[in-house]
Amino acid sequence: MATRCLAVAGSLPLLSASTAAAAAARAQPLPSAAAPRRALTRLSVATGGDQQLVTAQDPAHEPDYGVISLHHVGILCENLERSMAFYKDLLGLEVNPARPNDKLPYRGAWLWVGSEMIHLMELPNPDPLTGRPEHGGRDRHTCIAIKDVLKLKEIFDKAGISYTLSKSGRPAIFARDPDGNALEFTQV
Repeated sequence: MATRCLAVAGSLPLLSASTAAAAAARAQPLPSAAAPRRALTRLSVATGGDQQLVTAQDPAHEPDYGVISLHHVGILCENLERSMAFYKDLLGLEVNPARPNDKLPYRGAWLWVGSEMIHLMELPNPDPLTGRPEHGGRDRHTCIAIKDVLKLKEIFDKAGISYTLSKSGRPAIFARDPDGNALEFTQV
């Protein structure tokens, strides 16, 4: 009977328990020890209607290339200076001067978000800017972990930035940058 595998938690390859433990030991600590990693499983669906769960402990599912972390998120912007005013001046993100802006065929900037980065790219946006959900949690979004949602709420209020709070009641704010890109700021 033929089967096909579907990743339940996204389309990323899975780590075995021993590989995951080794990767966690090598990784830098998370901002909050209260934020555990999710266990990943694969769902194998047989063509005959049988369903079977295959857990991440199965050595056959170990990736051989070694996922470490998210390196950066690319965000399109229409005007680099306007976006820098939002990300650098309002949010306080620092520029990574070591990144190769002069080697790319478009203007951009790399901004630190903890140990990862946002890459602002001044390029035309192929996505529609109208008809997007008011609440950024129901749209493609980038999530940034922060220490204090209430302080960011005060900053947004003072700057006149529109936002919505998490619909689940957890401490998180959703806003959009000057180009309509959805951002989530979650308290950890």
